[in-house]
Amino acid sequence: MNIFYAIIFFILGSSLASFYGVVATRLPLHESIVKPRSHCMKCHHALSWYELIPVFSFLFLRGKCSKCHSKLSIAEPLLELFTGLCFAFFYLKYGISYSFFMSLILISLLDLIFISDFNYMIILDSPLVISAILIFLLRWVYFGIEEAFLYVGYGILMFLFMLIIGFIGSILFKREALGGGDIKLSFIVGMAVGVPYGFITLILSTFLALPYATFSLLSNTSKEVPFGPFIISSLCIVFLFYDKFSYILQLI
Repeated sequence: MNIFYAIIFFILGSSLASFYGVVATRLPLHESIVKPRSHCMKCHHALSWYELIPVFSFLFLRGKCSKCHSKLSIAEPLLELFTGLCFAFFYLKYGISYSFFMSLILISLLDLIFISDFNYMIILDSPLVISAILIFLLRWVYFGIEEAFLYVGYGILMFLFMLIIGFIGSILFKREALGGGDIKLSFIVGMAVGVPYGFITLILSTFLALPYATFSLLSNTSKEVPFGPFIISSLCIVFLFYDKFSYILQLI
């Protein structure tokens, strides 16, 4: 029975990933997520229902548009596969629980931020607002209203901390050191894991971002580093291995 539900959650995750791809690529361009229908980026052929099945449509079409036969991006099916596997894994690991639902929120946010920030250097406000509301409601249901508001306080603390870091960085480097989206994302960090795990998340994110930033600097590909994907990746890691980080904090 667990395998059956894991398959259901895989289908749900891969389907949502397909939707997240539409949201994260259209909203930064101020386009509707409803119209026009999903289409080939080369010939604008409107995709039929059987061309929209997550993962399997890409395999069925052999990675090519059915109309113009141009190659399709492999990034989309990989994202769908990754998200579907994560949904299934989290169900098998946590069952129907607080940790399960929180994991789904974080992995969904990871999808959206990776796409929008790497492609457009933008972290959309709407996913952050929706995530904050869902996390608040989740804590309220499982732990009570007082703890829900307590973690809102943690979120505000992390937000103010990043705001100050961004202000100091802009003075030192005479340019914007942190984007507004990164600062807003720190609020979600505080709401999700609180303090001091929120600070651990931010520290870890700098180490994750360092290789990418170094490569970008040496190759002169970009002067700006999308920090959001590394923050949300660190948040997922800290949440997933919460007990391990808790043990490290006890040693400290």
